[in-house]
Amino acid sequence: MRHTLILLRHAKSDWPDGVADHDRPLNKRGRGDAPHTGTWLVAEGRVPDRAAVSTAVRTRQTYALAAEAFAAEPEVVFLDELYGASPGEMLEVIRATPESVTTLLVVSHNPGTQHLALVLADDTNPELAGKVQAGYPTNTATVLEFDGEWAGLDPEGASIVAVESPRG
Repeated sequence: MRHTLILLRHAKSDWPDGVADHDRPLNKRGRGDAPHTGTWLVAEGRVPDRAAVSTAVRTRQTYALAAEAFAAEPEVVFLDELYGASPGEMLEVIRATPESVTTLLVVSHNPGTQHLALVLADDTNPELAGKVQAGYPTNTATVLEFDGEWAGLDPEGASIVAVESPRG
């Protein structure tokens, strides 16, 4: 079965004094950019069936603003293990995705999100892989596709088909 994985780094966050990292909200630019991600996903025909979102405030806000563009609300799971996750930890979350899910959106943090995109990428599209390698600003989404089961997704097992950093 063909699956689509969308890896999204949260939109630009604020750094308020006295606020723990986990509780940092989006700043004005982030609140303006995040809805454009949802619009872009809809325009590309890549609306997720399921979203796995870090429990951090900025990732939850990014997802909520992006999801406003979706006609139907995907199943959403908020996972502590995506907060500050390594590529390997993120991959374990992805591998646990039910096979009924065709398109999975993972909203998390860097450097794990960028590194996972590079770990999963095969050599099908070196130009897009190079774009991911060159930098991964806030609100960047990488879309990967692969044939097989979620549980069997391995390094170099997916093709990058799009990279976008929607801005408001």
